[in-house]
Amino acid sequence: MSIPGGLAVGVTVGLIVTVLLSSLVAKLLQTGALAQNQTGYAVMGLLLAASFAGAAVAQGRVKHRRRMICMLSGGIYYLSLLAITALFFGGQYTAMGVTALVVLAGCGTAALMCVRQGRGGKAMHRKRH
Repeated sequence: MSIPGGLAVGVTVGLIVTVLLSSLVAKLLQTGALAQNQTGYAVMGLLLAASFAGAAVAQGRVKHRRRMICMLSGGIYYLSLLAITALFFGGQYTAMGVTALVVLAGCGTAALMCVRQGRGGKAMHRKRH
């Protein structure tokens, strides 16, 4: 898949995971299974999971330059969150620095996992006689 197509799929997956996990957190708050003072931790966890999922899907689709794709996916996901904040919340950018760090941690983890699996940048090795 092309780089723009893979990034679009990855960011879309990240946003879908965000919506689904946000719905789960809202349901847990409504039923009382999650205390109100734990909401911040739940939101950080869902952002971490969503950015990881989006980056993992994007790098799986593109198949080359995986670390760059993971980080670009995280950056586009963060910009999407900024745009959503501006559109729906009147531009109240409180704690967006923490959000950036959490998104960076999620997509960075996906990037490091692709290196760990040996699927990072592959160089040609010459056989020595």
